[in-house]
Amino acid sequence: MVIPPFEFRANPALAFGSGRIWDLPGMLARHGKRIGIVRGRASLKASGTWDGLASALREAGLEAVRAEVVGEPTPEAVDAIAEHFRQGAVACVAAIGGGSVLDAGKAVSAMMLQEGSVEEYLEGVGGRPLDGRKVPFIAVPTTAGTGSEAAKNAVISRVGEQGFKRSLRHDALMPDAVLIDPELHRSCPPDLTAACGLDALTQLLESYVSTKATPLTDALAEAGLAAVGKSLMPAWRNGDDAEARGWMAYAAYLSGVTLTNAGLGVVHGFASSVGGRFSIPHGILCGTLLESSTRRTIERLKEKGDVRALAKYARAGRHLTGREGRDLGADLDALLNLLAEWTRGLKIPRLGAYGIRAKDVEDLAAYTGCKNNPISLSPRDLEEILRERL
Repeated sequence: MVIPPFEFRANPALAFGSGRIWDLPGMLARHGKRIGIVRGRASLKASGTWDGLASALREAGLEAVRAEVVGEPTPEAVDAIAEHFRQGAVACVAAIGGGSVLDAGKAVSAMMLQEGSVEEYLEGVGGRPLDGRKVPFIAVPTTAGTGSEAAKNAVISRVGEQGFKRSLRHDALMPDAVLIDPELHRSCPPDLTAACGLDALTQLLESYVSTKATPLTDALAEAGLAAVGKSLMPAWRNGDDAEARGWMAYAAYLSGVTLTNAGLGVVHGFASSVGGRFSIPHGILCGTLLESSTRRTIERLKEKGDVRALAKYARAGRHLTGREGRDLGADLDALLNLLAEWTRGLKIPRLGAYGIRAKDVEDLAAYTGCKNNPISLSPRDLEEILRERL
């Protein structure tokens, strides 16, 4: 088969490995003496790392201006932190935390040099173009999930009847550097480990079967799927399993690379429509809808007779399960069975736990896109996926 033309977005500089957090002061010092630190309220403190890191920053002659993010970033939170950092004259922004913290820091690094509110620049919300200017930004994830550390967008939300979940996006928003230290992930509790892990899995699977996938993104997604297959459950069972934490951190990073270059599918269509209306964690939303969405997509591909797309799902099943079979039907069944098993075993909540009811289904489905999904699903399909997980 002739390889079709494709493009690939270059990755930021990456430092990966246990203990690499102590390289952060030196990375920041290259940009100036006053630095902005965006962090979560709990994760960094829970790891026991913050006090030592704060001392290391002071010893490096750095002055830190701090801000905290709770939950998924809102336009108001981003605007407030950007102004706080402008007043503090920071030369560089570092975000240390989960995906929401990284998204907030990424948006702040851009908005420090822009006029107006971040809301004016969001896709599908405001029409103002982002010019790509930002202060240097370093991403330090403390969870293995969103892959925001390798993505060129920041997801900003406002929950409510007129709510939204949209991206601030520009090639220049890619972090200037990424530091991944799996040791920081060991304090992540089992429920968050599960939700984040299924988020990374969703991104790997959706980018793998995406209509925009390329041979390069396929190779990276396959490596990520294999890593999730062997490490998600061990990391969930034992947060101190350093090997499992390392492979999940690696898989999450790869999911960010592949989503940036190949796009995502229907589960992330739901993430936009449902996530803007209801206060449900992104990883939970992905995890609770992944098996049902994948099964419905496979059913429609079988009806269409799209053997090529089905073969990719089958290969994904082999990478996740480690099975060596080459029977299309058996491999597809193995994939769906594993997703169902993980959804139950990891105790992923249903949509109803977050206030979503049967009366909401039709309206939510109407605003759900299937961009890059290997086959378009009908409004009825989308409604049934939601109903199955109420």
